[in-house]
Amino acid sequence: MAHRKLNRRRLFDFFGGAALALSLALFCAALLFQDPDFLARYDDLMRKMSEFEYAVATLPYRGLVVAVILLLFLLKAVLPVPVGAVCVISGMAFQTPLAVAINIAGYMLLAAIKYSWGRHVGGGLFHKLLLRYENVERVLKSGDNRVKGALLFCFRLVSAPMNTVSQIYGAMGFDFRVYLLLSFCGFLPKLLPLSFIGRNVYDPFSMAFLLPIVLLLFISGVAVLALNRVLIFYNKKSTAKEEKNQPDGAK
Repeated sequence: MAHRKLNRRRLFDFFGGAALALSLALFCAALLFQDPDFLARYDDLMRKMSEFEYAVATLPYRGLVVAVILLLFLLKAVLPVPVGAVCVISGMAFQTPLAVAINIAGYMLLAAIKYSWGRHVGGGLFHKLLLRYENVERVLKSGDNRVKGALLFCFRLVSAPMNTVSQIYGAMGFDFRVYLLLSFCGFLPKLLPLSFIGRNVYDPFSMAFLLPIVLLLFISGVAVLALNRVLIFYNKKSTAKEEKNQPDGAK
């Protein structure tokens, strides 16, 4: 009972503190928009962003721009290029439907390359580090592909290291088609907001720009909770199975 009260108290403290922080942020924003000097600078920023948007929209050789964005995805296989940043760049350069299509193609290509890499060279150092955590080790070393698939989906949602996760699943010999499907489904809820952010980056104070960021944070929070639940569920299931298989004298 005391433990439940403590958890409830922490939860209430968190939401209360978050509400106070949000109210303070909104109050400060309201004060800023009353300042003539700030409004003048804001108008100047919007003018420059409009000019930048026009320059991007009138770029020649659009096919070359697509090739460059796909090349950035490929470079992610060997360099620490943030996938989210590439998705935003794509959204800046193209209308949202085309940007989403380009981002999907680049992401899936990268996922396939790193999976193949894992099949040939193994899971790498980070794989060994993950195995130090009992819950993760049980899942990765189990033969339950449904739980492995759920873990992969959660990994994609929480934006776990793209290259490492892909390489680990390649090293495990996880079904390639299922791997691609789960990777796509897991990243899509974040890929869409990232593309919208890029499209609306020219008006950084608009709801169209800020709402996708809020959505990304919400998805990440839910995904972390889901990942934790998957690990806890499988750990309990695995422990119960081990206890059941033990001889009566060892219990």
